[in-house]
Amino acid sequence: MVDRPEGGQAGLALGWRMRDGRTLVAGPSEPWDMGPPGLDEIFGGEPADPGGVGVRTYYALDASGAVDRVYDTRVFSLEDELYVTTYQVEENALYVHQSSYDHRYAEARHERSLECAGLIPLTPARIPPWEQVLAALAELAGREQAEAAVRRGGLDAVRAAFTSALPEHPGDGVLRLELTLEGERPVVRLSGGHVLWRPTEVDHTYKELLALLRAVLPVRYGDGPVELVPSQDIVDHAFWDPWN
Repeated sequence: MVDRPEGGQAGLALGWRMRDGRTLVAGPSEPWDMGPPGLDEIFGGEPADPGGVGVRTYYALDASGAVDRVYDTRVFSLEDELYVTTYQVEENALYVHQSSYDHRYAEARHERSLECAGLIPLTPARIPPWEQVLAALAELAGREQAEAAVRRGGLDAVRAAFTSALPEHPGDGVLRLELTLEGERPVVRLSGGHVLWRPTEVDHTYKELLALLRAVLPVRYGDGPVELVPSQDIVDHAFWDPWN
C-alpha cells in the first residue's frame, strides 16, 4: 500500500514517527511531467491526481521541529540517459526508487531499495501543520545561506593571503611554485625550496586547495609564465582526494 491521501488532501495530512524519534512529513502530491521513465512503471500506473499517487517530497523533522533531511525527487541527464531518484512511503517504510532511461535504445532500468523501515503512522492531530513545515524549510534555507556566506568568506581569505605572499614575477622566466607538505600541513614553496605561504586552516582537500590557489595566479600575473604543481608526497597523501 502506498501513501494515498484521504479526502483529497494531497499530501498535507500524512506523517510518520521514525525509529530514531524524528517525524516524517509528506509534501503535496505533484504530477510527473519529466518524461520517461514514467511513474506508471514505478508505481503501477496510478495517476498523480488528488486521489492518486504522484511525486512527493518527504521532510524529516527533529524534536525541535527543524528540518533534518529532505527526501526529494532528483532528475539529471547525461548524454542520452535520464536519471531519476524519488521516494515513496509504502506500508511502514520509506523506499528510494532509482530509475534511468536510455533514449537511444529506449531501455529503462529501475531499482527499489529500502531507505527507512519501522515508520509508525501518525494521526492528523499529531502531524505538524504544513505551515510549520514551510517555516522550518525557510529557516533551513537561511542557515544554508549563512553557512555558504561563511564558506565564501573563508575562501576569499585564503585567496587574499596567498595573493599577498606571492612575489613579483621574474621577468621572462617561469615562476615555479610547488604545493607540498610540511609535516602534515600543506605549504607552497618556491622552486628553490623556500616556503612562500602556509594556510592557517585547511578545511578542504589538498586537491581542492591546489585548484583554489591556481585560480589566483592569472589574477595576480595575467598571462605571465607561472606554474603551481603538486609534489609527489602531497599527491600520495590520503587527504589529496579522499573521494576518488
